[in-house]
Amino acid sequence: MKGLIIKDIMCLKKQLRTFSFVLLGVFVLALMYVLSARFGNIAKAGADMLLDNDLTAVDVKNIGSFVLLIFMIIPLSAVLDMTVIFNADGEAGFNRISSSIPLSVPKRLLARFLTIYALFGIGIVVDTVLAIMISSLTDMMTFGELMGTVVFFASFLSIYGALVVFFNILLGYGKDQYCQVFAILVTVLAVVLLNLKKLIVVWKVAVLEKEIELNVWGWLDYIKTKAWVVLIAAVLVSAISYGLSLYIAERKRGVI
Repeated sequence: MKGLIIKDIMCLKKQLRTFSFVLLGVFVLALMYVLSARFGNIAKAGADMLLDNDLTAVDVKNIGSFVLLIFMIIPLSAVLDMTVIFNADGEAGFNRISSSIPLSVPKRLLARFLTIYALFGIGIVVDTVLAIMISSLTDMMTFGELMGTVVFFASFLSIYGALVVFFNILLGYGKDQYCQVFAILVTVLAVVLLNLKKLIVVWKVAVLEKEIELNVWGWLDYIKTKAWVVLIAAVLVSAISYGLSLYIAERKRGVI
């Protein structure tokens, strides 16, 4: 199983090289932004908007937090395209001989899942270092809030990753674009269904009262404080995806 993980990582060698440059750029830009928000032009712009009553202090802080969220999600999203592994296997013909490997189907499938989650693990480690640097230079977000956002986005992207693996096992080589589209559609559909009652209320208000009242920054508070909800969902989706993928792989006589 260790050899399969190494093989998968080698398939991502070009992507990991790009990932390294992205990380360097994120660290530099995040440092410049935080210093400017505390001592430079961004801090001055925020003070001017407060004086002109264009924004409240909460709005200024939340806008700054939103920018920080973008910096935190980049290291995770930079390793998002895991279809490269399936494409490399298909081009090399590995998927046709994988069933002959003296390793059980569950272990071969587990190696694929571990590779993908290991990539997200690298992103989490990088984000942790980034969170330490940011929280030590600004009070816009605490270290706990920054790590909450890391867990939230890592869990959300893990759900997407688990679905991509499932659809790749289901559809086979050469269908990577469909796999990504289906994974996005299922994720979006799940989010809509889980928030269906709220959406219905908003729709009724919009139709009956001809206005929409939104909590502009409510979603930001949810990301910072409710990451455990998405983490539990990610664990459940990953387990279900693994089980269904294993069933399909065994039906295909171990072709992964």
